[in-house]
This record gives sequence, structure tokens and C-alpha cells, in this order.
Amino acid sequence: MKVVKPRSEFLSNYEVLRHLKGIQKKNNWVFSDKDKKESNKRHRDFGGVNLEMVVKDSLQYLESSPCGVIGSIDSFKQLMIFLNQFELMKAEKLQIVNTLPRSMVLLYALVEECDQRFSEAESELIIEKINELYPVEEEAEGEEDGEEAEEAEEVEGEDVEAEADN
Repeated sequence: MKVVKPRSEFLSNYEVLRHLKGIQKKNNWVFSDKDKKESNKRHRDFGGVNLEMVVKDSLQYLESSPCGVIGSIDSFKQLMIFLNQFELMKAEKLQIVNTLPRSMVLLYALVEECDQRFSEAESELIIEKINELYPVEEEAEGEEDGEEAEEAEEVEGEDVEAEADN
């Protein structure tokens, strides 16, 4: 087998996710605990067990990654059109789409010499657009804040106990 065009195209995690969901749908695979027992009884027409396991594991990973929050192809297109306004390399656009950075630190880690190539306002604009298209769930933030508050209360309680012992 010969590779005709090495690295002719880049694929984002979202595009791979969509392709794998297409394979899953084509083969009528349902990945749930209930269907595990039935899956042993099913006849596998295409690809066999190995393909099914690779698709299942890959889907599981990709759905839990940042690209899992991209709901529609339209929002994906909007982000790509927006990123095309900036002088970013293809690999940098790919990294931005795959990680969806929500902080300046992460954006600076993804884009080479970001502080020299873009103003702070342009960098913030990229982050704002990502937050606009793919807002962070409020529950996840609330849970983190709640955990931090509980930890702070525990530390305060330990301080009070230490003072009482003295």
C-alpha cells in the first residue's frame, strides 16, 4: 500500500467524531450497558468486533473532550470562519478547534508567539467567540465553586480547632 498524498488534509476531533457517529449509525451499534448482553448475540456484518470496540472507545473519548460540546456543524463553521479572519497557521486553528481555549493562558500555549502576533484585544476576541458559541454549563461551574467553598470551610474549621487547643 502506498500513501499518495501524505498529510494532505487536517481533520479536527469534531470531524472525526461526526465520521465515527456515521459509522455507528450505519452499523446500528448502540453503546449502552443494556445492549452489552444483546451485542454478543448480534450478527456483525461490517468490520467485526475490533472495529466496533475502536469506534466505541474513540466516541467515548471524543464526546468527553472539548469537541463534544460542539452541537452542530453550523456552529463549527461559524468558528472556522471567525478564525480565518486571523493570521493563524492551519495547525494552530486545528488546536484551537480541538481544545476550545477559554483562557488567555491556554490560547497563548496553543498559538506560537501569540503575544507578538496578536494584540490582547484580538486574543480576548477569540476567547469571547468560543464562549459565545460554546458556553460553559452553569452546573459544572457551580459544582466547582461548591467544592472550593467546602474546602475553605474545612480549613477554617481546622484553624478554629487549633486556636481552641492553644
